[in-house]
Amino acid sequence: MASILEQYQQSNFRASRTNYPSTAAKNETVPSSGFVNIMSEEERPIFNRIGSGFRIPVNTFIQRVAICNNMMLVALSNNILRRICLYDKNLSDDVQISGRLTDKVYRIFLDPTGKHAIIAMESMENYYLAASMKKVKLLNKLKGHLIESIAWNGSNATDLSTRDILIGTARGLIFETELDASVERLRFQSGTEKYMKQVYSLNRSEASETAERITGLFFDRFPPSSYRLDTRYFVIATTPNRMYQFVGELSQDQPLFTRLFSAYEGRPAQFLELPGETLNFSEFHVAYSRKDKIPVSFAWLTEPGIYHGTFNFRDPKHSVTAGALLMPYNALDTTDGENVSVSPPISLTVTEFHALLLFKDRLNAVALLNEEVVFEDYFQGNAFNDVIAVLVDPVSKIIWMYSQTSIFQFEVIHEDRYVWRMLLEKNEFEKAKQFCKDNPVHLDKVLTAQADHFFDNKEYQSAALFYAQSQKSFEQVALKFLELNRRDALKVFLIQKFNCLKAQDKTQMSMLLTWLTELYLNDIGKLKDDDKTELCEVMQAEFRDFLQQQRVTNCLNDNPTLCATLSDLISSHGDTDNMIFFAKLMNDHEKVITYYIQRDRFKEALNALSNQRNPELYYKFSADLIPHIPKDVISTWILLEGNLDAKKLIPSLIHYGQHSPQASEAIRYLEFCIRDLRNNDQAIHDYLISLYAKNKDESKLETYLQVQGRAVSYDPNYALRLCAEYRCHRSCVYIYAAMGLFDEAVELALKEVSVDLAKNNAQIPEDDEELKRRLWLLIARHVIEEKNDIKQAMDFLKDCDLLKIEDILPFFPDFVTIDHFKDAICSSLQEYNKHIESLRQEMQEATESAKSLREDIQAMKNSYRIISVQETCTICSFNIMSRAFYLFPCGHMFHTDCLIAEVEPHLNDRQRSRLRELQKKLGTSYTTELQAAESTLRDSCKDELDELVASECLYCGELMISLIDQPFISPDQFDAIKESWR
Repeated sequence: MASILEQYQQSNFRASRTNYPSTAAKNETVPSSGFVNIMSEEERPIFNRIGSGFRIPVNTFIQRVAICNNMMLVALSNNILRRICLYDKNLSDDVQISGRLTDKVYRIFLDPTGKHAIIAMESMENYYLAASMKKVKLLNKLKGHLIESIAWNGSNATDLSTRDILIGTARGLIFETELDASVERLRFQSGTEKYMKQVYSLNRSEASETAERITGLFFDRFPPSSYRLDTRYFVIATTPNRMYQFVGELSQDQPLFTRLFSAYEGRPAQFLELPGETLNFSEFHVAYSRKDKIPVSFAWLTEPGIYHGTFNFRDPKHSVTAGALLMPYNALDTTDGENVSVSPPISLTVTEFHALLLFKDRLNAVALLNEEVVFEDYFQGNAFNDVIAVLVDPVSKIIWMYSQTSIFQFEVIHEDRYVWRMLLEKNEFEKAKQFCKDNPVHLDKVLTAQADHFFDNKEYQSAALFYAQSQKSFEQVALKFLELNRRDALKVFLIQKFNCLKAQDKTQMSMLLTWLTELYLNDIGKLKDDDKTELCEVMQAEFRDFLQQQRVTNCLNDNPTLCATLSDLISSHGDTDNMIFFAKLMNDHEKVITYYIQRDRFKEALNALSNQRNPELYYKFSADLIPHIPKDVISTWILLEGNLDAKKLIPSLIHYGQHSPQASEAIRYLEFCIRDLRNNDQAIHDYLISLYAKNKDESKLETYLQVQGRAVSYDPNYALRLCAEYRCHRSCVYIYAAMGLFDEAVELALKEVSVDLAKNNAQIPEDDEELKRRLWLLIARHVIEEKNDIKQAMDFLKDCDLLKIEDILPFFPDFVTIDHFKDAICSSLQEYNKHIESLRQEMQEATESAKSLREDIQAMKNSYRIISVQETCTICSFNIMSRAFYLFPCGHMFHTDCLIAEVEPHLNDRQRSRLRELQKKLGTSYTTELQAAESTLRDSCKDELDELVASECLYCGELMISLIDQPFISPDQFDAIKESWR
């Protein structure tokens, strides 16, 4: 592109000038508020003319130029059409339009893709040229029609097809067609037109000699709305002094626009007419939004002026234009003369925000928002003789101007930079803000102006909202609202300002929060004094919603001093409801609970306590709550399960026990700790025992002691003293037994409880028969001596097999006759006889077993096996006779060293060490001449070695059974073996 669009030398013409004032001086700053200081930058002019570098052949001149999507078509006077690709000069070429030099090019129409062009000749012959074609193709079906305008189908066109387009002629006719440049159609069909259909005529009720030329034609689809996809289309057709608009649905089949125009068949088309009789040409152009790619503005060149406006797609019935204004040409005169008549421009084009008007001696750029001339470029030099038109590439947005000899390009630099100011002058603040998002200086000016506008119109809350977003002095804004006593607006300003601050602005945030709290409290107090209950509730809800905002709570949590300040401020107003709300919000649970307890609102205090998870508060406040609502408190403790330390709750339970002698709820909690939480703290168990004992609830105490058994969690001495103090004798017996004092347990049971309990305790020491026998003797003696119950004493002999009749006979008085013991004595003698016979039988069996073992040993000593010279070691498979070996009765045989090597890893450290010592001693004995005394030592070592390694067969003994779960391949060898199989 640089080789085509070289910098044009402007030494022969006067420099262009711009009428835009500088809106951002180099050191322009936002009014300081104490928070931010912003500076702006200098800006370059919006429009800047440069040359294109285009050179025309000798003896020719330019007739028409069209540019779209960086593709330029230049029609020369010799009817050569030069196609220039602006981004790749290698794609440029020349195409012959017509061989008749007398025929001139009237118009060139290029579609937005730059792929399709229609050339209209003055002879009313029309040609089609696609990017893929090397020659133009005559449009036979349009012969005899002078094409004035074309509405392209920019969103649906392809490289080979224009899709459905509309063509306007000089006779006021509108045709619909589709041009196809595919190879099949060019080769086998009669023409490129897939179809050609006249869909409308602007002159149906008028004579042909008064036909209107359709100098402008445009169509597009309605953009989709937020709630539905709009399928309607609109068409705009302009003549030199009329604008027609058509709105409707398209047909399903081609021609598509038949349905849309058919709605206007039975009635005259509605149009806008402007005065004018002398101007015989006109132009209509539409600009698209860069962001949304939808039509945003239009401009229509007419005799009285430029008619321009925007589009309105909010469900229009017959018209899509909005805010249209007529800009008279005399308003474009920038000279000092008055009432100067300015001729219409010779060409017009439009961008999103400007209309560019080409006059014979200059190019003017007019801002569409305020109709001010913002740029003038006066021409000097031969290059500007006979300027023809100005146009804009709808895709690249580059502006072009051409004369008969030259083509010029205009750079457009940040076209929307001053749009914010124009919108601001029209009080269109929201639109203005969209065009200064990247410039904090401009944005602040818009925000400040918007706030001033609302303030002047007494919309104070809206003004406060935008003052807070601007950088206007905080003090000035606050004073403005205070002077008018608009506390509501002041609150809005402070809240919004607070939300705009950064997290590090802690001082400002603290000040704003304190001030806002004071304002809210004053308003709430005033409403209460005036008995305006409903308004007070609304204000209080608003205050609480404000305090609960995440930004507010974060600020308070990060600043304990501020939190304390606000708490004191609320308290100073005597607003207890908001004080409690604030305490809850700040998780100051201690303050909330204390407040409720002081006012005897114990259930609310318990609710506040249960809504937090700090166990220390339970330890602190439970003593105050449990005397009043013991069941609720204990239930709350139980719900927390193991999150509380039961030992730290004992003071509360003791306090409860002092007010409630039964202390049933305390017992319930302690039982829960022991039963469900498996709590083994001695203090818990001791206190439960004390409650059982004090309440004389010995059944529960006895059950508890039985469950505890001998592995107790309580202090036995303490429990024994308590039970003795409250005369819980059965419990004392269990405690004695748990302490291992069975004599004392049995004696106490016999003395204070019952013989059965004594018998139960006598059965406990199973491993100590002597103790058990002594305990039973105590029971027997008690029964005989104290109760004189001989029959019961005889029954003891059945209950305890350790006692015999002879053991209890000394306890009977002398006057007792033997008849009472006859059965017992006989039974005892029979038992002795059976025992003696059993012993005799056991002795006989032992004698026979010993004899059998001696015979087996003797047979083993005399056993032998013949070994052939081919026998091999079971481990190494070498000849067994090659060195010392072991032979086992099962038939396995191993070399001594092989067997030792296999058995050694399975010996323990002591055995392994002993094995090495024996090997060392035997090795020495093999290589040294032993004396007679040393031979005995060698035999002893060999026997011990045999016992270590050859006590059983390696493969048939217990060692092999113990290795049954050992893998055949060790983990160290597994990977290597696995890899070898691949």
